[in-house]
Parts: sequence; structure tokens; C-alpha cells
Amino acid sequence: MYGVPTDLNLELFVGATLIQVAIGQFQVQFRFQPKGEIAIEGRWELRDQSGRLIDHAQAPADRDAYRVHQLLGRQVTGSRVDAPRSITLEFDSGHQLQVFDSSQEYESFTIQPGDTIV
Repeated sequence: MYGVPTDLNLELFVGATLIQVAIGQFQVQFRFQPKGEIAIEGRWELRDQSGRLIDHAQAPADRDAYRVHQLLGRQVTGSRVDAPRSITLEFDSGHQLQVFDSSQEYESFTIQPGDTIV
């Protein structure tokens, strides 16, 4: 585990709108407008406005559906760094997307632009 750096700046996401979610076999990508992308290969959780877990990383064989589409078209209103464990993006709908550094051997997520690898 390399850990999330305490000085990680997530300001590029605040005010940005999520315009695309790309689902791959081993990765989920969140693309924002006007800029920014988070590509997640590790653990993540999506919670609704009441804090209820509505989606999370899991093996494809265990999944019946994704619910991350609820973030499409939503604007990021805030962000948090919980070093060395995770980052959280807060959306205008009240949803929270938390991304964890969940592997000691492999990268858990990357942030572009900026080439941040956790």
C-alpha cells in the first residue's frame, strides 16, 4: 500500500460534471467535464444522500447491475482526502463516491490529469 498522499489536490474535480462512466473487466473509469478522470482498479463505494451503500466494487460474477449511472450529469460539489486510506467526491445530488487504496501490490486508482497513481 502506497497510500493516498495527504497533500493530494482534488480541486480539479470540484465544479466538474461527470459525463461518462466506462466499465471494463478490471476497471471503472469516471470522466469529468471540463477535465479530469479517475480510473479505479481497486475498491470503491457509492452512497446515496442518506449514506446508504448503493453500489461498490465487486467481482463481475457477483454483480447483477451497476448503479453508478446515477452520477451521470451530476456536478462535484466537494472532495475529501482521508490519507492514507481513501478519497471522496461529493455530488450535487448528495451522492458520495469513495475510492480506496485497497492493494499492497498493485495500483488501486489513477487520476488524470496529473498522473497521480495510488
